[in-house]
Amino acid sequence: MKPLKIEDIIRTDEPMQWANHVAYAVGSLILTARLALENDSSGICNEDQKANAVADVLEIAEALNDVVIEGAEFLQRQTGHGIWKKDDAA
Repeated sequence: MKPLKIEDIIRTDEPMQWANHVAYAVGSLILTARLALENDSSGICNEDQKANAVADVLEIAEALNDVVIEGAEFLQRQTGHGIWKKDDAA
């Protein structure tokens, strides 16, 4: 059986519609991972389990961030801003 990759789950055909909303979700996921790493007193799991959970959360944040990047790039192209201005003029 082929291993499941989180980036295969998180896809959208309209990243420009989701970029702003997903950017906030990515920020929340990163904050959650930071809080988990800083928490030494919960006793819910051992250090290895905590590290694995944080790695999973950051992998999801990274996959979601691809939506943010694609949406931002699309919007920059549409408005003629950013690095795309030079590429399109060539």
